[in-house]
Amino acid sequence: MDVALFILALPICIADLSTFVIPNIYTKILFYLTLIHLTLFGIGQLRDVAVSLSMLSLLILIGIGMGDVKVLALILLSHSFNTPEYIAYVFLMGLLHIVILTGFHRAIPSKMALAPSIFVGLATYLAAR
Repeated sequence: MDVALFILALPICIADLSTFVIPNIYTKILFYLTLIHLTLFGIGQLRDVAVSLSMLSLLILIGIGMGDVKVLALILLSHSFNTPEYIAYVFLMGLLHIVILTGFHRAIPSKMALAPSIFVGLATYLAAR
């Protein structure tokens, strides 16, 4: 599953960086791959799924884009790891992205693409785990 995520990471990040929208075709492909993964390996513990759903609900209330929430949901369903820690990695990478954009443009961005932070956060989390 990780290989498929990182193969699709490049077109998802390019699309998100250029238009601030993650096209549904990429989330559909990830959805089908996640279904295959869940069929083979199961869904995991119900507690982890409940924590993931509550964190995703909180992200929706904060105002994160639905494409980003869908990608995060598919990652959280296909992996059994500590959800709050992974979300913290994503937001740490997002903060680093904001700092870099502020350095280049000399202004705090009002809008940013979160897909690169999601995948860099996933790579960092999996490498540190």
